[in-house]
Amino acid sequence: MQAQSAPAPEVILTEIQQGLARAWVAGDRAFIEQTIAPDWTAVGPMGASTTRADLLAPMFEQRIQQVQEMVIDDVRVRVFGATAIVTGRTHVVGTIGGAPYDARLRFTDVFVLRGGRWQAIASHGSLTN
Repeated sequence: MQAQSAPAPEVILTEIQQGLARAWVAGDRAFIEQTIAPDWTAVGPMGASTTRADLLAPMFEQRIQQVQEMVIDDVRVRVFGATAIVTGRTHVVGTIGGAPYDARLRFTDVFVLRGGRWQAIASHGSLTN
């Protein structure tokens, strides 16, 4: 009997993206924090820089944001050893401060392999139609 090989990094990282979509809808802070590194930063559609704490606060501390639906597609993964670049599209629907939002983004996430686990360390999002 042959030992089963581990999934390719491209498969793992694609599943991580889908897991993040499910985690935001479910409010699964543990999965989000496990996946998004403490030193993560992002640049948003308007050029503002965001930290992980900034990202998590509206949903988990302030409790003013709800993600009702998130779909991620067109995911492409390029692996460079212990670093990977993941691009794709996100469609997210929710509320913030009671006001509804419906956003479509193109994203780029940079992941590194730390302690045997892939973590996002940087992201960029651009609004799209």
